[in-house]
Amino acid sequence: MKFRFLIFLILSVIYSCGNNNEQIESRPDLSKANKIKFDFKTDFDSTNKINIKSVEVGDLKNVSQVKNIITYDPFTYIYCTSTGSMSFYKDSTLLVTMVFNTIPDQKHIAFTYNGKFLAMNLSEENARFLESLKN
Repeated sequence: MKFRFLIFLILSVIYSCGNNNEQIESRPDLSKANKIKFDFKTDFDSTNKINIKSVEVGDLKNVSQVKNIITYDPFTYIYCTSTGSMSFYKDSTLLVTMVFNTIPDQKHIAFTYNGKFLAMNLSEENARFLESLKN
């Protein structure tokens, strides 16, 4: 019984972290986003819990720059790790939350929208930009 559960668990992880070859059919409309809340994973505390640093970006120039890094260029292999998340808002209404990974060879942005899991490439330059927002 434990073996079957283990197989089920492994298959679930492989399915949720597998290839992303689906055509992107629908995308969130970020054009009206005027605020982005970032949560960056920074380190672990003494009890091995992840420390999170939250940063809110409301400056329209920076909001626009972040929106421009969303390219929808598909990312083939989805890693189940992230270095942070970004939540796009129109005033106080949440539009979409995306996770991102800025680690070399794993740079991507991923999110679920309309029941579809989507992942896209994140360039080195854009990964550095996201990391710069942490400070």
